Amino acid sequence: MANSESINELASALIKAQAEFSVVPKDSVNPFFKSTYAALPDVMASVIPVLNRHGLGISQFVSDDNTLTTYLLHESGQFISHTANLNLAKADPQGAGSAITYMRRYALMACLGVVADVDDDGNSASPSASNSYSAPSLSSKVASAASRPAGGSSKSSSEQQQKAIWAITHKALGWDDSKMFSTIAEIIGRSVEKLTELTMDDAKLVIEHIKALQEQQ
Repeated sequence: MANSESINELASALIKAQAEFSVVPKDSVNPFFKSTYAALPDVMASVIPVLNRHGLGISQFVSDDNTLTTYLLHESGQFISHTANLNLAKADPQGAGSAITYMRRYALMACLGVVADVDDDGNSASPSASNSYSAPSLSSKVASAASRPAGGSSKSSSEQQQKAIWAITHKALGWDDSKMFSTIAEIIGRSVEKLTELTMDDAKLVIEHIKALQEQQ
């Protein structure tokens, strides 16, 4: 973190602004998980008017080394800043855009101390068996697929399952087709060239795994 020589005026203004912040409304909808979340425009619309009333502003910049720097500025010229790494799942404009938007949202909320999600008192980040969850390992998925009884469902995956797999892998995780199909092969223990080749059981395994990966981002 970096800051100006003095931040007394900025600190005073931020404390006043925080007294006016409310929980950011979750107005965006994830159609695949039927859940709502606070998108970056929701966060900005909620905090910028309050910040401006107290002589504060936010600026965020992306550098060539794949980092995002967030500046909290005061009209006096005082500032504080923090730089975070952008973990690009896919090194192309789409992957970069997703990572930048994601990091801008969380960096902004952390800087200002605002929340949009339910506070679980850190339980989801603790190692307790009852609350922690990690993505199932690929080896366990392969074992599971290989151990399925011969009488298991051979019914073709549904169009809804196929759309969900494509949307999560490409839009949420930033993968391309090559990454998607190679991961699917590791999960189900065989290669497929099209999502339509997946059985309903295959699709369920894949969706369970990639959802867990998305939650860990």
